[in-house]
Amino acid sequence: MHKIFLTAILCSVFSAFTGAPETKAQSMMDQMIYSKCSSSMNDDYKQAGKVPPAGLVNKMCTCVVKEINKLHSIEGAKNLCVAEIGPGNS
Repeated sequence: MHKIFLTAILCSVFSAFTGAPETKAQSMMDQMIYSKCSSSMNDDYKQAGKVPPAGLVNKMCTCVVKEINKLHSIEGAKNLCVAEIGPGNS
């Protein structure tokens, strides 16, 4: 019992100084999702011989990260964000 209590205290002290491990992991995951999303969008536009409208990639990928965190579904997040932010909706 004392070991569990001591471990809990050490974890909370460690988290106070370094940030919660879950927060850092989520932030890293968010960055990876954003990076993959922006890469894919830029590649798609490049293949089509076009340039994405200013700010579209940032808006879309920020939306995708947010929705993936809520929905836990890449396809669902993509569909929702395209419906909300897609180039035809700007």
